[in-house]
Amino acid sequence: MDVPRIPESLRARSAEKDARPPLEKIRSLLRSHVADTDGWDEIRDELEMTSQHSTRPLRQGLEAIDAVLAEHLPPGTLLRMVAGDAGWPLDDDPTDAGASAFLREFAGLIRSVLDEAP
Repeated sequence: MDVPRIPESLRARSAEKDARPPLEKIRSLLRSHVADTDGWDEIRDELEMTSQHSTRPLRQGLEAIDAVLAEHLPPGTLLRMVAGDAGWPLDDDPTDAGASAFLREFAGLIRSVLDEAP
């Protein structure tokens, strides 16, 4: 059976998404899976729903988180991303270190969901 070719417009959109910088990939992931949630259980549910359709955005987001956490970024970058894009309260540690801890925990949750994905 011949596999249908993917239309050029979809391939171009996919290539565009793949080419985004790591910070933008993380922002997109935070907006779609963390913003407006009520905690880690709901975030896990969001990630699991995504993984049932495709693990690609989760894998790309995880790679981006790992890359960004390994970089030296301007002060406030991680804090603004987690507090702003994710809308996640960092009341206990409203610093880049607190945002980094959140992103490490988020990455661990993504890994867990990917390990369980079909």
